[in-house]
Amino acid sequence: MRSYDGTPGRTCDMAETRAALVVANDQYDDPGLTRLVAPAQDAAALADVLADPSVGGFTVQVLRNASAQEIRFAVEDFFADRRPEDLLLLHFSCHGLKNAAGELFLAVADTKPTRLASTAVAADFVNRQMADSRAQRIALFLDCCYGGAFPRGMVVRAAGEAQVRDAFAGQADVGGGRGRVVVTASSAMEYAFEGGQLATDATPAPSVFTGAVVDGLTTGEADRDGDGWVGLTELVGYVTDRVHRVTPNQNPQMWTFGSQGELLIARSRVRRITPTPLAPELTQAMESPLPAARFGVVDYLRERLFGDDLGQAYAAWQALHRMLDDDSRRVSEAATNAIAAAELVVTPPEILLTGAVAELRLEGPPIALTAAASASAPWLKVEQDGAIVTVRADEPREDQASVTVSGPVGELTVPVRVTLPDTDTDTEPPPPPPEPEAEQPPPLAEPPTIEPADEVPTEPPSRVPWWVVVVLVAGAVVLVYLNWPGEAASRKIWSDADSTGWYVYRSSGDPVIVSSFAALLLGLAARWSGPVALGVLAGCLAALLEDSLLILVGGISSDESTKLFGIWTDETTAWLLTGAIAAAMAAVLLLVLWPGRWPRWPVPRVPAILAGMGGVLLLVSALIQNSSGVSFFTVTRLAVLEPFVAVALTWLALAAVHGRARTWLTAATTTYAVVGIIATIPAMTEGGAPAVFIAAMVGNALVIAAVLSRVLRLPSRP
Repeated sequence: MRSYDGTPGRTCDMAETRAALVVANDQYDDPGLTRLVAPAQDAAALADVLADPSVGGFTVQVLRNASAQEIRFAVEDFFADRRPEDLLLLHFSCHGLKNAAGELFLAVADTKPTRLASTAVAADFVNRQMADSRAQRIALFLDCCYGGAFPRGMVVRAAGEAQVRDAFAGQADVGGGRGRVVVTASSAMEYAFEGGQLATDATPAPSVFTGAVVDGLTTGEADRDGDGWVGLTELVGYVTDRVHRVTPNQNPQMWTFGSQGELLIARSRVRRITPTPLAPELTQAMESPLPAARFGVVDYLRERLFGDDLGQAYAAWQALHRMLDDDSRRVSEAATNAIAAAELVVTPPEILLTGAVAELRLEGPPIALTAAASASAPWLKVEQDGAIVTVRADEPREDQASVTVSGPVGELTVPVRVTLPDTDTDTEPPPPPPEPEAEQPPPLAEPPTIEPADEVPTEPPSRVPWWVVVVLVAGAVVLVYLNWPGEAASRKIWSDADSTGWYVYRSSGDPVIVSSFAALLLGLAARWSGPVALGVLAGCLAALLEDSLLILVGGISSDESTKLFGIWTDETTAWLLTGAIAAAMAAVLLLVLWPGRWPRWPVPRVPAILAGMGGVLLLVSALIQNSSGVSFFTVTRLAVLEPFVAVALTWLALAAVHGRARTWLTAATTTYAVVGIIATIPAMTEGGAPAVFIAAMVGNALVIAAVLSRVLRLPSRP
């Protein structure tokens, strides 16, 4: 027997006692019960989460594999000498049996199926103890996935359902009308016994009910209304959904007797923040025609964003987002920097789980630290204590998973790589020793280690070095010169005169000169630009590199003469120089934007599907033939390069875990897709192939939708 103590803070009923008794059985003396699966480990986990001061705050007593007499005494003692304001929770993790009269009994360690009255715990006994208790709020959980043990020769009605509601119907008349609630793991409370043994058609299965209760309380996901508390109705709804995913035929049931209002079982770690209205003077200043006034508003909102008032902080965050499109570049950049400084930071950015436990630390302003962590796989367990997230793997079935940390200001996904037991050396088998370490997160979660997080937002964003600006501007100037279209129809972007007769002239609106001019403008502003502008520059360079490779390697550069730097040469030389300069500029730009690592997994499923569909349509556009029976794939097999680059950039943007990397990769991908749409316009205006333009436009639009769906995702908390 063990007990825990803890009481969470509440806004009401501070004098209440929160007590829980957890009864679990996984060993039975009777050989006929040996095949039953009782989730004693899950019950122990339930005791832990109920006793956690930050979650349940119950005083918990656990009885495991106790005799019927010990359990009857513990149950009577549990309900006795209580006060009306007390909250009591009794949990049985065992098997429900019933006799020939249909009366429900709970099987314990020394239960004999042929002597239920003297060796099992009768539901009627529990019913009487609940009725006699002065406590007005009582919850009974029966994790009895099977019930009804019958020796051979019993009457046929023994195969029916145990009438749980009838067994506890008397509770409606007691407790001052405040509330007794009975929750069962399943509505089907029977299985067959033949000669004291399980029938051959009885297939015992591990309980998912208690495990779902533990997960709902631990993660806070059972708090469906986001009020910070998990009510019993919410918990049962969450558990029912979880159970149905595993065993669709198992239906948890809840009966309420004289209940008024919701029984609050536990606190929720998930916090949903409601923005509080900003001062009217502030909202008026946001609409001021004077940029200086609006710029001052940004500073005020930044202070609110980093404050302890979460409602005001969330309202400031929303207001700053509205100012991102301000007409004043100074105001827009100030809003962008304020939002970027408030981003949630998770360290380390990736977990290599070689031992029993790993730890994540959340950093950022108070509103960012309200984020909640959740695991992508059921075997990956996540426990959060404020800004400290403890991660452990229980019997991992894969070597990769992820932890998602989401809050009102954004979401981050941390890849988790697990060293499976069969790949470890002989020194790995001692998993029991690390278990004490799992109980050490409280000392690690010391507030002083989190204090520096408040200083991070105040650091000014790093600027692009001057030498980088010079290189980018000089390179862009040369790109504009090399790709200047000149007089109308005087230079060709590419030509396939020998094979298909196709060619495209350079013009003031072709994608090459547009990308070159954009690179020049963004290069001039590089020192003061944020990650979005630098990402657009990266997208332009990616488009120029792809065009250079496609035209040069595909052998479709024009052999017509052109004058460059006072020397007569051909278009092949122009493309060689374009590719080399674009590559050099991209390399310099990556020195500034390099994210440190390039994660490729995990990526959100829906955006990944959108990107894949976009890539397929881009490939289809290259295969569509015009009225002459010629497609761009006929011109060059490297037509597959564009969809490959588009999907690759999208994938990197979706897999990025740092906000800055995700922002500039998203901007680069979007720019690359826009340039791709511009490149296919001649197919409609000059090539007589509108289907090519439509397919390319839709494909690039899907690529853009894929990356923007991640960046512009609405906050998960209202």
